[in-house]
Amino acid sequence: MPVLAVDLRVMDGAGIEVVVKDISIDYGGLLGTDKEVEGIRVSRGAALETAKWADIDSMTITGRDATQKLMTVEIALRSGKKVNATLVRKGRMTLVGRSDLGDYSIDLEKIKKILVVSAAPSKP
Repeated sequence: MPVLAVDLRVMDGAGIEVVVKDISIDYGGLLGTDKEVEGIRVSRGAALETAKWADIDSMTITGRDATQKLMTVEIALRSGKKVNATLVRKGRMTLVGRSDLGDYSIDLEKIKKILVVSAAPSKP
């Protein structure tokens, strides 16, 4: 399984953009860690999928349903196709990595848009 060196441009709800490297998403809960490094977990219908950073151009939050705690997203793939999905609700749901200033962490709920700046195999 190839490991990617992923750089994302993350925009929060206030419109602040930060380039973040060494990305992972922490879906862990009280009983341990569950980190996803290759992409972001979404659902379409009854299926769960991991949208891979290498295939994504951008992801935009298109809707929020506070009563059901759902967030809908539009994922623009590098192929040009656009896919609508729902973010998987599990655990902490925190995107972590490194920015120019050091360690970076943001709850997925606070993100407005993600642009994939680069996703390349990491050097051994």
